[in-house]
Amino acid sequence: MNNSKVRISRDIAADVFALAAESYTKESQDYSLEELIQAGAEVEIPPEFIVRAVQQIKAKQIQARERQQKLKLIFISGSAGAALMLFGVLVYNMITSQFTHTRRSPEHRFHAARFSTDEDPNRFPPQHFRHHRHNRQHITNVTGEVQQYLFNPEGQADGLLLNNGLQVKFPPFMGDSLMATVSPGTQITVSGTSGFPSRFGQEIRARSITNPQTGQTLMPQTSPILPQPPNSGNYGNVSVEGSAQNWLVGYRGNINGVVLSNGAVVRFPRSASHQLDSIANVGDKVQAEGFGTRNDSGQTVEATTLTINGQSVPLEPQNRYLR
Repeated sequence: MNNSKVRISRDIAADVFALAAESYTKESQDYSLEELIQAGAEVEIPPEFIVRAVQQIKAKQIQARERQQKLKLIFISGSAGAALMLFGVLVYNMITSQFTHTRRSPEHRFHAARFSTDEDPNRFPPQHFRHHRHNRQHITNVTGEVQQYLFNPEGQADGLLLNNGLQVKFPPFMGDSLMATVSPGTQITVSGTSGFPSRFGQEIRARSITNPQTGQTLMPQTSPILPQPPNSGNYGNVSVEGSAQNWLVGYRGNINGVVLSNGAVVRFPRSASHQLDSIANVGDKVQAEGFGTRNDSGQTVEATTLTINGQSVPLEPQNRYLR
């Protein structure tokens, strides 16, 4: 190329400049904008094109760096997510393995069998739980001779005392029907649920009372919404005394009353039963004062003071229907 008058075609001019620029860059690393403009002027490239080209190239470089940073962040995030997922799978497998091992262990099978709801809930004898209902679902059929009616302090017949010591409980609002069906000296059959036995006897909550002589059967009915009030003419202060003929007990076997030799019935709160359990005996001399009734069948008193063989027994007021 010693002849400067040789003309270079336009088609290869761009390649010539590109190759020349590449060769030139190998000798120098940095160029100022003025140097680029000056170099462009030598080949008659307007300065504005040089500036525009520089701006476009810088913009592409910035976009390339941003794209590379985004790809790097995506890669890092994906790697972290995969690591967390793998960690979760490992933890789940460890927990599942431990749980399976525990369920198969003898200790777990023992506790599962112990607390299984499929087992018989009545597997423990009722006497182990004195505060639970005794033989709640068991129906007892007994026979005996009526010794006397049992009255509440309002004068209503609420039970029977049999000659075998059993005490039959019946709703007091059906007292008139009870007295019309059976009488002292009558042999009867009772079906009901039996309470706790004691040395003083046992209460039976009757579901039916049958008089075989007449064929009549009396069954408890639904209590009236408004029970009849007691006859206030017969209700008042009552004082009784006599020897204990039969101690009366409630469904839980606790002492809650006594029948005296003269037929009088003394009732008292359940709170006294703990003390009476250790001192009460048939033949004890009993004195009681309180409120009750007198009728043709005898006397009944809800004691407010009670003396057994000269020893005063403290009484605390209590709802008698909670016996």
